[in-house]
Amino acid sequence: MNRLLIIFLTLLIGTLNGCSSKDKNSAASKKNEMITVTRNPLLTHLLYAGTVQPLKVVVVTTPVEGVVEDMLFHYGDMVKAQQPLFIITSSKFQSDYKNTLMQYVKSKTDFTNNESQFKEAEFLHKNQLISDDDYKGRKTNYFTAQLGLIQAKDALANMMKQLDIKQFNFEDLSVSDIDKISALLHQQEGSQKIHIVSPAAGVVLLAIKEENDMVLKINKGSQIKQGDMLAMIGDLSGLTVHINVNEFNINQLKVGQKVKVTGTAFPQFTLEGHISGIDRQAQTVSGGIPVFAVEIKVPQLTATQQAIIHVGMSAKVQIDIEGEHVISVPFAAVYAKNNVPYVKMQDRDSHKIIEVQVKTGVTTEDKIVIESPLQAGDKIVLAH
Repeated sequence: MNRLLIIFLTLLIGTLNGCSSKDKNSAASKKNEMITVTRNPLLTHLLYAGTVQPLKVVVVTTPVEGVVEDMLFHYGDMVKAQQPLFIITSSKFQSDYKNTLMQYVKSKTDFTNNESQFKEAEFLHKNQLISDDDYKGRKTNYFTAQLGLIQAKDALANMMKQLDIKQFNFEDLSVSDIDKISALLHQQEGSQKIHIVSPAAGVVLLAIKEENDMVLKINKGSQIKQGDMLAMIGDLSGLTVHINVNEFNINQLKVGQKVKVTGTAFPQFTLEGHISGIDRQAQTVSGGIPVFAVEIKVPQLTATQQAIIHVGMSAKVQIDIEGEHVISVPFAAVYAKNNVPYVKMQDRDSHKIIEVQVKTGVTTEDKIVIESPLQAGDKIVLAH
């Protein structure tokens, strides 16, 4: 019995010693992990802040002065091309409408008269009853009247597109149709209302109107002038971010350069974009530091990204700048002795692990540049 116990204990001690030896070897292996030194371009990360803007914007303006009677949308709505957005009431437009209508009728009458005279002149000239000069004069008058009618018709057609009036066949309208003309001229309510439609499909965005250094938002009842911006239609199939780059870094950037865009409101996404434009004239910001405006575009967003990323959100742009090729190693490979940096490397001849004093350079997020004496292909110990 005692003999069996002694044998068991002997085997147990041997097993434990074996395990201990394996653990030591494993630990030593981890402690002495070798990596090969390579020469790679030094990457510098430039970080800039901006805000999310649409990929592109189409501006909605008013062709007349007046008052915003109604807004047929909510900001942030998706709209289709030619979808009604605003109804503008304009007394001036009513007056312009009347003048344009009368000019059309007058131009049509002039054209009809000159057309008749030209046909008569063709007959008389063919039979040598009028001179060449008389014929050329009537021909010129005919083509001039034709041009005037085309211009008057286009002007009236453009105006009618924005009116809340049922379509009318102007081709049959002449100065003799006094009752029809009078009815059109006196459609007071209809000729005062102008419908503004969306010029493109996209998201309706707020337009800010500045007046006397005050920022005014377009609302129902707002007084507007001809040419004022009423809203913007944004294309959110992608996005744009504008950043300011100082004079020290601007020459490191170029159009087409790849960038990464992230945001605190959408941390789950890292968007791939590029530099789409660089201003070559500096602007001076607070502090007197010259900066250059740079435009960043992310050309495409997924449906999931479009549902989460909205105009006006903050964004962070990372631009990686490739510098000269250098030797850089992980921080864990460098240690200090008496405030002097060292690494452990495999001797090139004996292949033994030796300590080597090194000269360090700049650091990146996870590496440190070794200026000497390491060379590409050297093997160093990475401590754990």
